[in-house]
Amino acid sequence: MSRNVLDKKPVYFIIAVFLLLSLIPLQGNIDTRRTEEKLSPGESPAIRPGEAAVGLLLAGFRGVAANMLWFQSTVLFQQGKVTEMIPLFQAISVLQPRFRATWSFGAWHMAYNVSAHFYERKDLTDEEVDDYRFQCFKIAEEYLRKGIEQNYYHYDLHWDLGFSTIYYKQYKLAKERGWKEEQTILGEALKEMEIAALFQPPLAQHPAYVDRIIAIIMREGGLYEDAYKVWYRLDRHHQDEQEVNLIKKHMPRVVETIEIEDAKAYAAKLETERKLAEAYKLWYYLLSEAEKRQTELAADKLVDPESVRQTDKDIQEFSRNVQTLGEVLAQQGVSLDSLQQAAMSQGRPPELGDEIKEHFRRLQEEAEKEEAESRKKTMEMYHELTKPAPPLDWWVFLYIPLLLLAAGYLILGRESYAS
Repeated sequence: MSRNVLDKKPVYFIIAVFLLLSLIPLQGNIDTRRTEEKLSPGESPAIRPGEAAVGLLLAGFRGVAANMLWFQSTVLFQQGKVTEMIPLFQAISVLQPRFRATWSFGAWHMAYNVSAHFYERKDLTDEEVDDYRFQCFKIAEEYLRKGIEQNYYHYDLHWDLGFSTIYYKQYKLAKERGWKEEQTILGEALKEMEIAALFQPPLAQHPAYVDRIIAIIMREGGLYEDAYKVWYRLDRHHQDEQEVNLIKKHMPRVVETIEIEDAKAYAAKLETERKLAEAYKLWYYLLSEAEKRQTELAADKLVDPESVRQTDKDIQEFSRNVQTLGEVLAQQGVSLDSLQQAAMSQGRPPELGDEIKEHFRRLQEEAEKEEAESRKKTMEMYHELTKPAPPLDWWVFLYIPLLLLAAGYLILGRESYAS
């Protein structure tokens, strides 16, 4: 008996070596398919040894462990132990990187709850508190970007990153403090929000509010032309009564602002050409219109604060220009009363009206081109997401039969030995 066992040991050893070696190309094939099917990022950062060890130890129980950690995080949240939740979110993201709620809630927690704790620090100045808060915002941003690497083809994480983290936290703070990075931060926020807006059929449709909020934020940041193009596209494809009402409310404000900016540029051009009387009339007309608008806004119970701020700013600028030009023209013996009467009777110069119409025509053409480009990007994402998996290597089809044969040989060999 012992001799038969010894005779079979080399055979068992050869079979075991063969099976182990066959796992190497099989794992390579699996890794290739995971990358092609977007089950793992193509350029993921190196996994720390601890993360790999946890994955190997838990194996099929990773989901159970993640659920337990998620439950524990909710308990800590209810107890107000916000800082203790951070390691749990990081652990859950390692165990279940496809669980998007972890990335979303974890980033929100760091940007909103953890950052708020610095208000309680009596040993910090206001500037230091803001610096620490901004660091929390950046940690939340990095956390979400890592989540996007694992879940790129979902609009929600892009929106959480662009709106909730970068715009609502980083940009708001930078604007409040007058930091020079303000516009750069706004650009980063809009970039992520516009990626979220790419998710439209045949991909999962993003919520309707996404485009509207993007347009409102563009106007707030002084990007009036970009805001107009978004409203123009929405006006062409509006779906329901609520959206129509919002377009009617917000789009005229952007149109009005662009018209005023064009008029200011036209008046400045008249000054450059030394047509001071014509420039004075236009500045005076703009001032009169702005004062009317200010009165209307004061009577509006649902007034837009941005409109009030911009109107007040315009009145100051127009008054300053009217006064400066008026002093020059008065020295030349020109009657300012006659110019003012002419300004109110003539209104906006016809040439300016033509320039404004041409400006909006160009913006509409650009909006249509951008819409086509967005549609193209959406379809590229769709084709990338639905791209068929690469075919299995021919030897993979032989692997299972050979494994069954090897297992059968071992079993039959042991049975014959036992008999």
